[in-house]
Amino acid sequence: MAVVNSVVRLSAAIAVTGALTFAGAVSATAAPPDPRAAVAAAGSPAAATDLLGAYQAAVDSVKQLGIEPFLYPSAAAFCQDGSTLGLVPALAGAVPGPWPRLAVPIPGLDLSAVKAGQTMFAFVPYGLGPDSADTSGMQVAWFNASTGRGGFAAMGPISQIVDSMIPPTLPPEVRPAFEKGIRDFFLSALPVGGVRAVPVDTGSGTVLAAMFGTVRNGDRTCLFLPTVGITSVP
Repeated sequence: MAVVNSVVRLSAAIAVTGALTFAGAVSATAAPPDPRAAVAAAGSPAAATDLLGAYQAAVDSVKQLGIEPFLYPSAAAFCQDGSTLGLVPALAGAVPGPWPRLAVPIPGLDLSAVKAGQTMFAFVPYGLGPDSADTSGMQVAWFNASTGRGGFAAMGPISQIVDSMIPPTLPPEVRPAFEKGIRDFFLSALPVGGVRAVPVDTGSGTVLAAMFGTVRNGDRTCLFLPTVGITSVP
């Protein structure tokens, strides 16, 4: 029986890896133009249009992952060269658990990065370079209006979310390919640097949240203005 279970898990892992890799390929094919180029072009007469396009690219990216954007965007000034005031647009969003949801559950494998009763908060800036070693600075303040509970949570890089989706029971033979499939899926739908996320035990109810803080862009510290959102957690 143990051998049978191992074969089932192995086959499931290969199937899920292929599905995620295919989904990532589709997302990459449909991806908008390089957002950093759009933001850099903001010094031209079409600056407003370029920034709006960069923001819309961020909206499309998080919606591909099932994340609902907050009520309005954020931005950081003097964050990069080549645009008016060095503006970099960003958005925040949230998704209640369990997430992500597979169309067909895989017996013995729990791929949920966000469990039931949790909310994942995500921050997606557009126009930043790859992350440095310092990925601290962003945080979310939340309040569950249904239970009266609330708090603050520090946000980390998206790699932490990816790591949490790797089942500890996954056979070692397929672990590298499985991990690569998940990483490729996320990287195809999200920009290069500055993305932050954190799952929080908010409990069920109506959750109000505000996201704010700083992100490093090379040798610059970019201060992003607060943005707020409302999420219904089943």
